Amino acid sequence: MLNFEEAKKTILNLVHPFGIVTLPFNEARNYFLAEDIAAEENVPAFDNSAMDGFAVHSEDVKNVPIEMKISGEVSAGNVSEIELNRGEAIAIFTGARIPQGCDAVVQQEWTEKIDELYVRILQTVKPRQNIRFVAEDITKGEIILHHGQRINAVEIGVLASLGKKNVCVHRSLRCAILSTGNELINIDEEIHDGKIRNSNECVLEAMLREHQCEVVNLGIAKDNIEELRTKISEGLKHDVFITSGGVSVGKYDFVAEALRQLGVEIFFSGVNIKPGKPFLFGLYNSNPVFGLPGNPVSAMMTFLQFVKPALLKMQGSLISKLESHYTLSAVMENEYRKNDFKRHFVRGVVQQKNGKYFVRTLENQSSNSISSMARANCIIIVPEETQRICIGSTVEIEML
Repeated sequence: MLNFEEAKKTILNLVHPFGIVTLPFNEARNYFLAEDIAAEENVPAFDNSAMDGFAVHSEDVKNVPIEMKISGEVSAGNVSEIELNRGEAIAIFTGARIPQGCDAVVQQEWTEKIDELYVRILQTVKPRQNIRFVAEDITKGEIILHHGQRINAVEIGVLASLGKKNVCVHRSLRCAILSTGNELINIDEEIHDGKIRNSNECVLEAMLREHQCEVVNLGIAKDNIEELRTKISEGLKHDVFITSGGVSVGKYDFVAEALRQLGVEIFFSGVNIKPGKPFLFGLYNSNPVFGLPGNPVSAMMTFLQFVKPALLKMQGSLISKLESHYTLSAVMENEYRKNDFKRHFVRGVVQQKNGKYFVRTLENQSSNSISSMARANCIIIVPEETQRICIGSTVEIEML
């Protein structure tokens, strides 16, 4: 049986970024760039004021307070050929072009306007103070956004400032999901003995949509090989196919067999982790197939640890971002023991105290306890070889 690192490496070695589409920049949020973005112009394009105030020559305001004649005004957005004469000041507004002869701006709060013709300067300024110089932010020709970078609100702002109307991105993935099990009913059905509502399809759909995926929900398949083959055949038409349930070794676990019959190459079935041991990965015509366990926590955990990094790579994410988890070191507040050599993903609650992070495990670690995932804000990583974590030990956690 593969360990966690081997399983993850296998998946990431076998999945690849999908095709490229061109989108208007303001519709590309959450997509990953399929090109480097080089600046075609300087930002800012000219020296401009960072403050409302008065443009001066810094040598003229070395001894303050000093009264100076106001020789003109420069507002933002207007082109002005005003030049600053030594010993005078020009009223200027934020974003306005710096006049010739000026090497600093005295912010308005450091001045007193005497009348329309004179101003009193109350504080000195250094050369270059309160001026935003040409190309200070972005230099023409500079690679400012990189292939594989996710486009968020800030990146959209950068694209807008560069006048980049359209961008090449990796297209969104079309993912099919299928829940399996005779015990499952739809969420709007009345519960009765022996049945459980199908929460997995709702969780998987939500997590996929969070990752900019289109979702095709194939509903529920009973534990019947023919019904499974029919539903799975439909799922295999899409970029990614994800099942939940039916991947263990029980009498009614038919998913792996149905996948094989339909031509899926299964690379492994089972990973040395808890929860989530009965996790399956395969390929169909180079498209990934993920068989998640049926227990809700196991399904969520294997999605986070295996499916999410794969989706990120397929969407064109930078390789350095494929870990996809925000990790911290924290001090354990309670003891944790295990009697196997699996990697454990333990639900926990972390909080900061006096500049340090402290974490405790939740009492209920059952793989069917979906409420424990809602209570947790982190996952404590317990390595395969670790049998006991003592109070006060430092552990690695992944933030949820």
